[in-house]
Amino acid sequence: MRVLFVLFLLSLSANSFAQPVPKDEFINTKEGTSLASKRVFFNECKKWIKGGENTPEAAQICACIVSKLDGHYTDADLKALRKAHGNATLSMLMEKDSFYAKMSQDCYGRVWDKSMLFTAQQIAAVKESLKEGIRKSAKDSIDEKRLDAYCDCAVKTMKERKINTSKWSDLSDPNSFLYNEIAYRCGRVPVKNVSQTSGWTAALAADVHGPDRDTVHVITVDAMTKLKVKLGPFTYIWLLDSGATDLLISDSLAVKMMEKNVFSAKDFLGTGTYTIANGKTVDCKIYRVNNVQIGKYTLDNMMLSVAKDADVFLLGKSFLNKFRRWTVDNQEELLILER
Repeated sequence: MRVLFVLFLLSLSANSFAQPVPKDEFINTKEGTSLASKRVFFNECKKWIKGGENTPEAAQICACIVSKLDGHYTDADLKALRKAHGNATLSMLMEKDSFYAKMSQDCYGRVWDKSMLFTAQQIAAVKESLKEGIRKSAKDSIDEKRLDAYCDCAVKTMKERKINTSKWSDLSDPNSFLYNEIAYRCGRVPVKNVSQTSGWTAALAADVHGPDRDTVHVITVDAMTKLKVKLGPFTYIWLLDSGATDLLISDSLAVKMMEKNVFSAKDFLGTGTYTIANGKTVDCKIYRVNNVQIGKYTLDNMMLSVAKDADVFLLGKSFLNKFRRWTVDNQEELLILER
């Protein structure tokens, strides 16, 4: 940072200003010796903020730097520099000054506290940082082709919202507005081998066989909604969990189902993580299953997650999203489903 503006100042020598000039038009020493034109320095400074030189943020940064440089150096600094090098320029003073690095960082920091994505370099850097963070934190294999598009969308959202440094942590906070806006606009993190739960589509509706409308009796246990689900010859009471993703069963039940050919190793899609309503994730194996019976409906192409620690069988949002409309009538204890 300390040499950011050095190159374009090499020709701005203190010896060039022999005539007295108004103090407020130049960057001066404490004693009033002119070092460089404020206007020239300001304009050249903005050019070095590549991709953001015409932004209000660039103007704020450069105005801050000009203000801090004016009156910072002394005539004694100039004299010492001339003695050592035979010449003295503002760029030479800045290059040898550790204060300049701190000063520049302070000026940038003031703007970043308001908006940190206003230059092409910043946008590219944040995008790469986001990609690397996803690669390191994701438990599942990343789809690199989709990762680039996902991060483009995320950074675009951040730029539109003028995200500052204080909001950076919101990216990993599932309760924040930023996290959820990115999830809504850009989709889920692009991993290869977990089911791609999405909102209702006509394609999803085609997996549902049965009447246009049906009501399914439910029970309420400890303020939670449960209902009967049949999968192959196995009928159990499952927890309806709209905050979870797919269907979830225990590995012990999965073994029994595979013995009865409800699904097989050929239906294995990969490993992944299953998110339940409280935000907790569990490692699981994912299979594709058909012939899931709920009420008068039979559903195909369902994603079934199998986890060792699944003590409660869950019916997640991917089930509900196959229906055009669904409602829970708490008074009558009914789940109303419409294709």
